[in-house]
Amino acid sequence: MADRVLAGLVSEAAAEAYDRLHEVVHLTVGTGPGEFDITDGPGEELHAAGLITFAGTGEKRLVRAVHPPIALRRLLDRQHRRLSEWQSDLSEAWQRFAALVSPTSGLIGGDLESGDVRAVRDRTEMGRLAAGLYRAPRKLVRSMFNSRSGTDPTTEGTLVPPADAVAAGVEFRTIYDTQHASDTWGAHSIEQSVLGGEQARVRQRVPVKMVHVDDTVALVTIDHTGSRGALHIESPALLELLADWFDAMWDAPDTTVIGGQPPNELTPVRHKVLTLLASGLTDESIANHTGTAVRTVRRHIGAILEILQVDSRFAAGVAAAKRGWL
Repeated sequence: MADRVLAGLVSEAAAEAYDRLHEVVHLTVGTGPGEFDITDGPGEELHAAGLITFAGTGEKRLVRAVHPPIALRRLLDRQHRRLSEWQSDLSEAWQRFAALVSPTSGLIGGDLESGDVRAVRDRTEMGRLAAGLYRAPRKLVRSMFNSRSGTDPTTEGTLVPPADAVAAGVEFRTIYDTQHASDTWGAHSIEQSVLGGEQARVRQRVPVKMVHVDDTVALVTIDHTGSRGALHIESPALLELLADWFDAMWDAPDTTVIGGQPPNELTPVRHKVLTLLASGLTDESIANHTGTAVRTVRRHIGAILEILQVDSRFAAGVAAAKRGWL
């Protein structure tokens, strides 16, 4: 049920068990009829999360659900800790990559063979390599794209997944940063790519541009903008590290899905506004992304808050996540 107190924050079975326990006030601990089993999946999950308390001992030991505001606060704190751990893991993965490859000279470190990694300095060549790699996968493309450095888009234009590759089951996954998603050209390019079959997600910050193809080759910029060149990588060790780093960002709690079907309660436009809002974009950026006025965006946000029955944008993000809208 969508109105369960803990829906979306614990498993469905645990959310159901919590509501049942909260409704009857308390139950006897045990495995018999009418008792509450703290050793099975739902009970163990609630116990581990600190969402139930106990009273009494022995056969008279009772279990109660903690009050909903306390339960929600504990779960939000847990989510925050997980987010911090994700960020730490991402930072450590990038530091390991930087330790293997010098970001200033492009020289190879460690025991890697020079043929496994080569520096590409020419920006035109970088653009053509990236476009060629993106359009030539057999299984999976992992790509990242951040805001442009003030130059015009590459002559290769918007990268859209080839229709024949999508039809053959090739996956195209791209992570964009919010600044690029807020830009008029960036918003258009993302929309075209998603319509072409790309799976797109957005994060507040994407440190580099990258195209990683079939775990066999990757092109990753040396710096944020790519102005200092890129590295063409065929080293299995580096490719595995970059793949793990990308996958961690892809699944991180602060990475938001772009596209998908809106819930029945929201129009497609309002679902898009909600997604961009949860990604951290300002009203002005959302207006730019959606091609509407700021006043219109604020009306949409007001309607979203009313539908979700919350009074703040942060609460809207939590409520939407609980309903599975994000």
